[in-house]
Amino acid sequence: MTDRTKRLLSLLLSLVLGGGLLWLALRNADLGAVAEAFAAGEWIWMVPFVALGLVSVALRAWRWGMLIDALPGRSGRVPLRLTSASVAIGYLVNYAAPRLGEVARTANVSRRAEAPFSAVLGTVVAERVLDVVMLALALLSVVALYGERVHAILGQAWTSLAGLLDVPLWMLVVAALVVAGLGVGVLLLLRRGRGRIAGLLAQFKDGFTSVGRTGRPGLVILSTVLLWVCYGLMSDLPFRLLGMDAAYGLGPLDAWAVMAVGGIGMALPSPGGTGSFHYATVLALTLLFAVDPTPAATYALLVHAAGVVFYCILGVVALASQGTSVGAVVRAPADA
Repeated sequence: MTDRTKRLLSLLLSLVLGGGLLWLALRNADLGAVAEAFAAGEWIWMVPFVALGLVSVALRAWRWGMLIDALPGRSGRVPLRLTSASVAIGYLVNYAAPRLGEVARTANVSRRAEAPFSAVLGTVVAERVLDVVMLALALLSVVALYGERVHAILGQAWTSLAGLLDVPLWMLVVAALVVAGLGVGVLLLLRRGRGRIAGLLAQFKDGFTSVGRTGRPGLVILSTVLLWVCYGLMSDLPFRLLGMDAAYGLGPLDAWAVMAVGGIGMALPSPGGTGSFHYATVLALTLLFAVDPTPAATYALLVHAAGVVFYCILGVVALASQGTSVGAVVRAPADA
């Protein structure tokens, strides 16, 4: 099985997963009422939404730059403009192919900052670990705030997913072939170049452990907290746009809870969180806050669509500013 075939099968499976979860999220919603809610929305709230989105990209780029600067042998600092553009490019690519955005932004910085690809990729993984820790803390705060209502979400999610997993045999066969193909590919890679792989792993370790070498742990933590505060506020503004703050009494703490549960959906391997984000968000709104299915679906569609439009436009602008293309940045450099 060629790499291209494996990528296509992986994308197909992620589309099937996303499509199934999107159907689950919207099956009880009145799509006509969703369109009416969009038309009646107070769209002025998109102005601070976009502003917070730009701040969040800058914060993520700043934090990532601190990790890259701490790599062994680095002299000088990677420009914030470069890391910001690379983060934006990564978001754009992730909407087309899950997790490929990390490769794209790593490749762009690696080429332009003359840093080993594997080491820079290690800093991306370190960054993701910080986000996983924050997501875990956010979820713990949701449990502390909403207690028993969280168990209702878990039970409903399990029931719905159990039904979704009742898929045709051919889908299971395709999934098994993808897993087997990836396993064979890894084994062949290990047999062909053990020495080269050892060098790449050493570079990857340099990147992953860069958190402890920054000399600025306080700033790394501060940037991480501020980044997630931005995400929480970006989750609150659509309540106001749709009038859900008045209709259901939803505020910033409730937005934080919805963001945390939606973060689980974004972590699943569907393109840009399509389907998985919608399903997790609708579950959070309906089971935690007794929001009707249609307003819950409206909120999920709005937040996701706003993110797609914002990050895709930003990604295209970033590509133009870097004088490159998606095809160029997804091709890993020689040491990848």
